[in-house]
Amino acid sequence: MAKFAILGYGKMGKEVEKILLAHQEEIVARIDNVDDWQQQWDQFLTADMAIEFSMPSVAVDNFKKCFDNHIPLVAGTTGWYSRQEEVLNYCRKNSGNFIFGSNFSIGVNVFFKLNELLAKIMKDQGAFHVSIEETHHITKKDAPSGTAIHLAEIIENQYDNKIDVPIESFRLTDVPGIHKVTYQSDNETIELTHTAKNRVELAQGAVKAALWLLQHPGIYDFKDIALTI
Repeated sequence: MAKFAILGYGKMGKEVEKILLAHQEEIVARIDNVDDWQQQWDQFLTADMAIEFSMPSVAVDNFKKCFDNHIPLVAGTTGWYSRQEEVLNYCRKNSGNFIFGSNFSIGVNVFFKLNELLAKIMKDQGAFHVSIEETHHITKKDAPSGTAIHLAEIIENQYDNKIDVPIESFRLTDVPGIHKVTYQSDNETIELTHTAKNRVELAQGAVKAALWLLQHPGIYDFKDIALTI
């Protein structure tokens, strides 16, 4: 049994809590704001692992608290990637153990692979224009989503970065997540869509990654290990 800290105790944090308790893991801290940090600091320091689903505005500070105190971290928050080089350098400097990712759903990571294959095929089909739509709940702070940004990067890489894939973002009441990639010509449409029915798969993926990280120290992007752990 490992001791876990949950950083960010919103909807995703509570889903992570359910999964951890189902695995009979111990939760030593549930931290969602400055007061929680002050009140639960000592408990946080006893954690063997932290799982972070907070907000882009506080995520990097949360990460650094983990790295400073040698607590392995799985981070599901998106919207901080403009500081990725800074974060990874800070993690390495502190000999940290870290898994980050734009999406911890196994299904989405299969979706990434399918889009890579489709883009390889479509890059030579000049009649088609490619675009991405993403829809999430109204409380999601970053737009476009990290998943949509990564989908665009996958496609653009296959096109040798000769195109910029447009992303359209929608925010509706309590939609866990929909991502649609469309190839449109004058006469045909090809679409790949992933729809999250709830947040359970994200939480399960994060917990699975955390338990794996305890046995495999290092720094990883979840997309590189998702289909092998």
